[in-house]
Amino acid sequence: MDKRLAILLSGVVGIAGGVITALLLSPKSGRENREWIADQTEGTKLWLEEKGKNIREEGEKRIDRISRGVKKTLDENLPDLYKATEKMKFETPEDEA
Repeated sequence: MDKRLAILLSGVVGIAGGVITALLLSPKSGRENREWIADQTEGTKLWLEEKGKNIREEGEKRIDRISRGVKKTLDENLPDLYKATEKMKFETPEDEA
């Protein structure tokens, strides 16, 4: 197993164990604990949705900037073949006969 994955897994298990222990030893009732968990879960969900939206928007902006940069580089370094061949006269074998 990758070392980073093992560390992450250990952290998640440790946090989950701490939360479970805290809930079992809490002076609040089960109902109050469930309400608190529901509130925290909703807040976390909203936070994650907002962060996900921001990450997606930033990613789209970066992709757009890279795309414009690639297009600009290609436009500057590759000739426009339509303009380059505009004044050329092409003959077919039938024209030579």
